[in-house]
Amino acid sequence: MTIAERVVTGDAPAVARAVAERLAAGVIERDAAGSAPVEEVALLRESGLLGLLVPAELGGGGRPWSEGLEAVRVLARIDASAAMLLGYHYLHLWRLSLQDNAEVWRRAARGAVEQGWFFGGASNPRDPGLTLTREEGGYRVHGRKGFATGAQVADRIVVSGATAEGRKVMVIVDGRAPGVRHNDDWNAIGVRRSASGSVEFAGVFVPDEWVVGEVPPNEAAAPPYQSLLVPAFQIVFVHLYAGIARGALEAAAEYTRTKTRPWTGSGVESAVEDPYILQTYGELASRTAAAEALAERARAAFDAAVAAGRALTAKQRGETAVAIATAKVVAQQAVLDVTARVYDVTGARATSRATGLDRFWRDARTHTLHDPIAYKLRELGDHLLTGALPTPGPYS
Repeated sequence: MTIAERVVTGDAPAVARAVAERLAAGVIERDAAGSAPVEEVALLRESGLLGLLVPAELGGGGRPWSEGLEAVRVLARIDASAAMLLGYHYLHLWRLSLQDNAEVWRRAARGAVEQGWFFGGASNPRDPGLTLTREEGGYRVHGRKGFATGAQVADRIVVSGATAEGRKVMVIVDGRAPGVRHNDDWNAIGVRRSASGSVEFAGVFVPDEWVVGEVPPNEAAAPPYQSLLVPAFQIVFVHLYAGIARGALEAAAEYTRTKTRPWTGSGVESAVEDPYILQTYGELASRTAAAEALAERARAAFDAAVAAGRALTAKQRGETAVAIATAKVVAQQAVLDVTARVYDVTGARATSRATGLDRFWRDARTHTLHDPIAYKLRELGDHLLTGALPTPGPYS
């Protein structure tokens, strides 16, 4: 049975673990090199994971979001950039199913399954919007977007822009179409292979067959099932952070078992007998486990919200957002703590670049700046004291 066949038959966790094992080879070197993750996307394409969430009637795995999120978490233990790429692919492909153009959604989904299309996006809400100019047979796309994760290596890029009439229209751009410029300018300290640089559209033509159609101008104006996209992004982040924390903890524990020396005057012969090392690992292990438990609780709530479809109520959407925000707060705090403190239990020699421990902290520190956690804490406090649910917005 091929890897792709195993995905369709429901063995996605095993597939994700197999991919993670292959990603482990050379991950430190790839991180140091940065640039476009061509090899990583090729591996994801080969694995069949790109079609995991596509309905079975369209040839996909037909699996729930919880399995896709577990795949993200498994990959993040080894390679956060690859995990991020997979999670964002799921988001940008799935968001098409939330719109009212079923034909475009089916064609895009089949492209992911049958041709291995990898989907990226260019939708950073803090950048100026793209503009769409109507002409016979389609639209021309103009503008620039930063933080366009995955776009540089994407077969298809999902974008929205404003028309001359002020309507917001979603289209799917061929990632290699004339006028698409990938700037390869992502130079952050972490998730260095996530292809999160900028992309420019210089009059890129999109034919009508890839025009998704008019979409609500903002999340507050969207029905609950469409505004569920933002909590979807947030729960991908939760699993990314939980995976990074677990990966850092596992890598550090192996280093301590095999290389860390007991401190002078400790009175023990092995680092694994040092009571202070044991105490620290206990703290880090419990924080990581808490993040994982809340991630699983949140994804169960998200699965239920997705299953509700167009019947999803504003109340259920808000309660789902609260569950995800709770998990995100704990996962973010855990991953920043774990990835920084693993050096306390590995020692000075572990700071060598050859160990690769630093990538866990760099990846976590970079991505956790996506949106301020203080606003999630405010929402949770408001919910506790007044019962208010998060207002749909670009980050809630």
